[in-house]
Formats: sequence, structure tokens, C-alpha cells
Amino acid sequence: MSARSQLGAARPILPIDDEIGARPEFVAPQPSSSADADASLWQSFARSVRDNVFAEIAMQLIRVGGMVILARALMPNDFGIFRVLLIVMYFALIPIENGIPEALIQRRDLLPEHESTGWYLSVVISIAAAVLIYLTAPVVGRLMLMPEIVPYIRLLCIPLVFQGTAMVSNARLRREMRFGALASAEVFAEMVFLAAALLLLFEGYARWSLPGALAARIFAYSAALWVADRRFTAAWPRLWAARDFSRFTTTVWGARTMYTMSSNADFLLVGRFLGSNALGFYGMAWDLLRFVPDRLFRVAGRVIFPAFSRVQDDNEQMASAFTDFTGYIARFVLPIMAMAAIAAPEFVGVVYGAKWLPAALPIRLLAIGFTLMGLRIGIGSVFFSKDHPSYDMWTHGIRLILIVVTVLPLSLFSGLGGVSADMAVVEGAVSLIGLWLAATLIDTTLGHLLEAAGPGFKLAIICGLAALAGKMLALAAGMNEVTVLLAEAVPALAVFIWMEASVFLDMVTKAFRPAPSQAA
Repeated sequence: MSARSQLGAARPILPIDDEIGARPEFVAPQPSSSADADASLWQSFARSVRDNVFAEIAMQLIRVGGMVILARALMPNDFGIFRVLLIVMYFALIPIENGIPEALIQRRDLLPEHESTGWYLSVVISIAAAVLIYLTAPVVGRLMLMPEIVPYIRLLCIPLVFQGTAMVSNARLRREMRFGALASAEVFAEMVFLAAALLLLFEGYARWSLPGALAARIFAYSAALWVADRRFTAAWPRLWAARDFSRFTTTVWGARTMYTMSSNADFLLVGRFLGSNALGFYGMAWDLLRFVPDRLFRVAGRVIFPAFSRVQDDNEQMASAFTDFTGYIARFVLPIMAMAAIAAPEFVGVVYGAKWLPAALPIRLLAIGFTLMGLRIGIGSVFFSKDHPSYDMWTHGIRLILIVVTVLPLSLFSGLGGVSADMAVVEGAVSLIGLWLAATLIDTTLGHLLEAAGPGFKLAIICGLAALAGKMLALAAGMNEVTVLLAEAVPALAVFIWMEASVFLDMVTKAFRPAPSQAA
């Protein structure tokens, strides 16, 4: 059942000659049976997760294969510059991808005037952002001591504007929990990214392969969203509609700005003081460790926000769902972190080549903090659905302060290892703070959430011991690097499947259960 059918039919579009500033009268829809609505909601959640799983499998087959090729063809310096380019884009996209879409999703009563106002605002903001990054590109190059990055930044201005035109479509699809359409758009965009990168690489434009592919990906994703939604609200933008979500939107912008600053401050400090090579190794370590948590967020975490928004006044149901979600996440993330710490040198050497081996130490150190970082995947959805996006801002504000106070001196005096160890401590502390804040909003406790994650910690220890035993036996037998990696992975994977088979089957059953209307 779609969000629109649960909330009632949308009000017809206003005629153009309606008074510009007048707010239309809205008649609240009559709710359906609570039990039926709850069953339909969580069934939609499970099917959305299923669609995201299929998309992630397809995307990662494309992405991992492509990145292995690109990592072997390009140098760590190229990836360091690309990391800075991504950071510039993250900041440029804050007012475009965030705030307005979340406000449209979070609202209980959404009118066509809200959507049209959001669309016009998104386009104007995207044009302003494109002009700003075009003018400030030389400043970024000077600050980062990377003058070659200027044309790459300016390349992204046009696709940035196009992205702004698709954000309301993105919000509509998420609000209606049509994650199958979103997943298809993402797979298509990833295919375009890889095709563009390889084309530029093989045509002799190696330094342009990653920036050019990023621009192509933005174009492709935005176009796919337009095709998937195929709706344009004919209502005129209204001042009262902008006022309706202005407080929520501006708070989200503040929270997302703080999030982007805190999420990239360590990369900027490493790149500025340790150089683009060190940033390439550090970025590779983060990308590998975030691979599983990011996939879980894209598969399930982003589905939680529209689901929680529908039950935002029911703390008991939210607490139960968030606790279960935390337990499920722990069962996947924590064993992966344990195995990554053990198999880091072999994995990096076999998959990416010997030139990337310096990334192994940051992987091992950062994995410690990531054991808790993975558990906070869903806290932002709790903050936003409960109309407290400022909590996200404060959480990442604390993270930013800790990074500036501790990472800055370490990047000057202790090198990449010291920065990585410090970031592990920062991530662990911020994760506990974020989980505690989320727990207070839904009338539960941090201890209850950590208790739900207990089986995940136990599983991580057992899988880690299995991987370590396999590694020691393989090294004692004098096996090569590939065989050692297999000796680490196979026993750990076997233990994981043996212990989690029933949980996995239960999730699959829920995901493929027919919708209530189909089962009738």
C-alpha cells in the first residue's frame, strides 16, 4: 500500500487564478484500521529492503569490479584528489539533497503546493550552489595545495543543477516507499559511472576518468528519477507552503552541514598535512570499512525514515522496531569488522595490489571504532521522524570538535597511524552519544539497545577467532597470500552462516511475503 493511499487522496491541484497567498483548506483523511495499517507499513518496509538488496548486489558487482580495475590503473594520488572532489560535491549538495526532500517526506499532510514550492526552491538553490562552487574552485585548489583540481570542480556545475530538478521526484518515491524505482535509478547511474570512467581511461584521459565519471553518474541518476516519477505538480509555488516546512528544512540543512563537515574534516586534515598519497590510503581504508555499513544503510537504513515518519507518535512501536533494527545491524556489521581487522593486509594486497598495502594499518585501527559506528545507522531516521533534526546537528558537532582538537595535532606529529587510532576512539564515543539521544526520543535506554546488539558482539568474537585460526594455520603451512585470504574467509563465513541461518531465512520470508491485498 502506498503512502498516498494510507494518508488519503491528495487534494486536487489548485486553479492558477487562485489567490497567491491563500492557504487551501485541508480535510484530514480518515485513518484505516490500526492493525491493518501497521501490518501494511512493515510489509512495505520488508519489500523495500528486498528491492534495495537486489539493487545493492547489482551495484556492488559493477562498482567493486570497476574500482579494482581503476585502483590498479590509477595511483593513490588520483584517488586522493578524487576524495577532495567528492567532499566539495558533498557540501554543494547539502541544500539540494537535504532539507526540502526530508520535509516533504516527514509531513503528515502533503499538498501539491508543498511539492511545487519544494521543486522551485530546489532549482534556485542548485543554480546558486553551482555558481558558488565555480567561483570558489581556485580557492579550494590553493587551500588544499592541489591546483589541478580546479577544472574537475567546475566540470560538476551543470550536473549539479540537473540534480536539483530531480529532488522532489526523489522525495515522492521515498515517501511512497517505491524503493524499487530508486534502486533501479541507482544501478543505472552506477553503470554509467563505470562506463564513463573506463572510456576516459582507455582513451588516454586517466586523470579525468574519476571526475568525468562522477559528472556522468549525477546526470544519469537525475534522469532516471525523472523517468521513474514522471510527475510534475502544476500548482504554483506558495509562500505559506515554504513557511510550512521552513523550520524543519533549515534545521536539517544545519544538521547536514555539520554532518558533512564532521564526516570529511579528517580527510581534509590528512590531505592538507600528510598529502594526497596518504589521503588515498586513508580514504581506501574508510571505503573498505564503510562498505558493509553503507550497504546496510542503503538497503534498510534509508527505508526506516519514511516508515518511522508514519508512526512518529507511537514511541512503543518505534522503540521496538529500532531495537530490532539495531540487533539485526549488529549481527552483520560487527563480524565484518572483526574479520576486516584480521584479513586487512591479505585483502588489500590480493584485491588492489601491493602499492595499496599501507592502507592495511588504518583499516585495522579504524575497525575498532567501526564496531560501534555501524550501530548508529538508524539514529538519524529517529531524529528526523521525531522532528528533532537538531539532535543530528549536535551529534556531529561533537564529532567535529573532537576531530579538530585531536586529529589536527596528530596529523602534524604522529602520521597516519596516530590519526587512524584517534578516529577509532572518536567514532566509538560519538556512536554511544548518538544511540543515547535516539533512545531518549523513543522512551527506551542505551543499555537496552546495546543489549539487543549483544548477539552481534558474540558473533563477531566467534567469527574473528575462526578467521584468526585459519590465518595462523595457513601461515604456518607457508601458503601464498591468496590462500591465506581464503583460509581466513572460509571458516569465518561458515561460522556466520551456521549461526545466522535462521535469522536470515526469517528476513527473506518477510521480504517475499505477499502484500495483504495480494494474499486475500
